[in-house]
Amino acid sequence: MNFTELGINEHSVNELKKINIVKPTPVQQKAIPLILKGQNIMAQARTGSGKTLAFVLPIIERLKFKRNEALILVPTRELANQIYEVIRDLGNSRVKAFPIYGGVSINNQINKLDNGINIIIGTPGRIIDLYKRRNLRLNEIQFVVVDEADRMFDMGFTPDVKFILDQIKSNFQFLLFSATFDNGIRELVKKYSKNQFEFLNLSRDTLTVRNTRQFYYMIDRYSEKFKTFLKILRREKPTHLLVFVNTKKTASWLNNKLRSLRNFDYNVDLISGDLSQYQREKILKAFKDHKINLLIATDVAARGLDINNISHVFNYDIPKYPENYIHRIGRTSRMNKLGVAITLCVKDEYEYLCHIEGLIDKEIKKKFLSSQDRQDQGRYHNPFY
Repeated sequence: MNFTELGINEHSVNELKKINIVKPTPVQQKAIPLILKGQNIMAQARTGSGKTLAFVLPIIERLKFKRNEALILVPTRELANQIYEVIRDLGNSRVKAFPIYGGVSINNQINKLDNGINIIIGTPGRIIDLYKRRNLRLNEIQFVVVDEADRMFDMGFTPDVKFILDQIKSNFQFLLFSATFDNGIRELVKKYSKNQFEFLNLSRDTLTVRNTRQFYYMIDRYSEKFKTFLKILRREKPTHLLVFVNTKKTASWLNNKLRSLRNFDYNVDLISGDLSQYQREKILKAFKDHKINLLIATDVAARGLDINNISHVFNYDIPKYPENYIHRIGRTSRMNKLGVAITLCVKDEYEYLCHIEGLIDKEIKKKFLSSQDRQDQGRYHNPFY
């Protein structure tokens, strides 16, 4: 089954192809037809399963391009930006979307709302703030998405979510996605869907980690991370590797640091959310063709990245959310090939590693640098040392 058969328009299908998304994931196959029919859904699906496109694509199909037509509630600004990036990648100039969250200027957000937004992606606190200021009207909302509901509830946003939903007087379509469900989430869905919803259990369709050999190296201090990374590269000798970091700032720093090395065996580049679509495509093509064999990326920038023959995935930064670990290491071990995932874990980040092991129900093997590795200052000369 392809996206066209699911009812997605040709423009969106072509834009998906540009970012190497051709075949719908299980959550997309099941959710998209129901959403296109106007059905309320409660879907159990983890990060990395393709759930963002599962609700974004059919909402765009059904938009009438009115002001404040869709509201997507998320727990964090990072997720708000991720969803905004997905909508922007679809390249439909008619769709006006914008992420709204705290910690940044509210005036710019007010201006955007005044100019008209079709799809609002926001965290509960700032949404309520704008509503109470009367800068945000909720009476014409036609679609409401609550994404990562379990994390939303864990972070104490339950009263805020209920307050927002209570202000919407229109007969909206309600879509809720969560990795896990408790009675509180189920009751929320029942209330705001008037007990008319489809339950989709797609928790078993998440990215598998079975074919990936997983290791971690413990690092005493953050200042030792870069040197340790170089030593592991010499030891592992990966042929085609993807290196994940948590922020664009770290991506830029690591890219510049590696490029400054003499006698370094890898062609390095980074993929950033700041790049144009043309630049992203050019870099991804070079990576696919092995003209670049070490690509640095954040979770946001790597969304939709589907490239075969990646021998290693490195977590230069350990992900703060366990689900992102599954999303990252799923980039290797494709086409039934055995891949390797290596995580650099600073001692005070060990709790994050434990959470990951709990999620995947598997112990990640600890590796040690040999005495020779520790003594070797390396054949890569870094002028910044």
